[in-house]
Amino acid sequence: MINIAQIGVGYWGPNLLQNLIANKDVNLKTVVDLSAERRHFVDSNYPDVLTTDEISDVLDDASIHAIVISTPVETHYDLAIQALNAGKHILVEKPMATSS
Repeated sequence: MINIAQIGVGYWGPNLLQNLIANKDVNLKTVVDLSAERRHFVDSNYPDVLTTDEISDVLDDASIHAIVISTPVETHYDLAIQALNAGKHILVEKPMATSS
C-alpha cells in the first residue's frame, strides 16, 4: 500500500481524487487545497481523507510516499520541486511548466 497526498482539488482534481480512492493499492491520506470550499467537498465526500491548506503538512509527513499535483499550471514546477526535495515521488498534472 502506498500513501499518497494530493495537492489541488479544483478543475481536474476531483477526477484524480476519485481514481486514487478507487485504487486498492493506494491510501489517499491527505488532500491539500487553499480553498475552504474545496476542502469541504473532500470532507463531505471522503471523510477518511485528511484535509489541510498547508503544503508542509504533506511535505513533512514521512508516511506519505508520493504527491499528486493538480493545481494551476503556474504552480506546478515550484510544488514539484518542493515535493522532490522532500523525498516524495510525484505525478504532475500536465503541463509541468508554462515554459522551458
